Amino acid sequence: MKKLYQDRDWLYKMYWIKKLSIFLIAKEIGVNEKTIGKWLQKLSIPIRPYTEAIHLARNNHCNLSQEAREWINGELLGDGSLISRSPYSARVSYSSKYPEYCQYVLKTLVSFGIEQSGKITERYHKENDYYSYRYQSRDYVELLSIRNRWYPEGKKIVPKDIKLTPLTLRQHYIGDGCLIHHRKEKPKERPYIHLCTYGFLISDVEWLVNELNKLGFKATRRNFDNVIRISTFSTQDFLNYIGECPVECYKYKWNIL
Repeated sequence: MKKLYQDRDWLYKMYWIKKLSIFLIAKEIGVNEKTIGKWLQKLSIPIRPYTEAIHLARNNHCNLSQEAREWINGELLGDGSLISRSPYSARVSYSSKYPEYCQYVLKTLVSFGIEQSGKITERYHKENDYYSYRYQSRDYVELLSIRNRWYPEGKKIVPKDIKLTPLTLRQHYIGDGCLIHHRKEKPKERPYIHLCTYGFLISDVEWLVNELNKLGFKATRRNFDNVIRISTFSTQDFLNYIGECPVECYKYKWNIL
């Protein structure tokens, strides 16, 4: 039976697309790294330059779980970003008006094997009289392939292969969602949800709307500002789907009453 590392497409993807080192590929499937090196040559897969191999070996590595990928996707749909300072790795960056949320981001990423770089920094915005807080992770090789999917030409897009899981949508809602209550003259009308997607292409937002509708939520795109609106008829279903808020500072977004 053919071994996984003997499949040229798989090995090329792991080595050239995901930029994993020979050592990490071997470790992932439980073989000796000499075996991977042998099959790279046998399948005529070009070897990366030695200097690149040194960079990859010296950089930080993490083994991202499916949960970690879903969580990161949700943050990237919202206010989170991935920054790359070299051709070999990327880091998570997040700014919030709540220090509690930056601490939550820190602890969550640590549970995924991603360590913080430096400390959470505080900045005072004099023009609007408020403070913001910024978290940054260390640089990791495995984050680069995620960045390349979300920023293929330097501008953030929505990759069409992501799944809108409860965790992904929860993080998106926390970062860029809001619960809109009707005015006092309509107290009996139920609230609806906005997912702020101003910065994405119209085609990306239309794709998200379509995926939300597939999940059974009545969602539309507002033409004048490119925002997703989830109908009052789907608000409670949406909140049930994404589950409880993990931090105190954003629980008001779940206050449907």
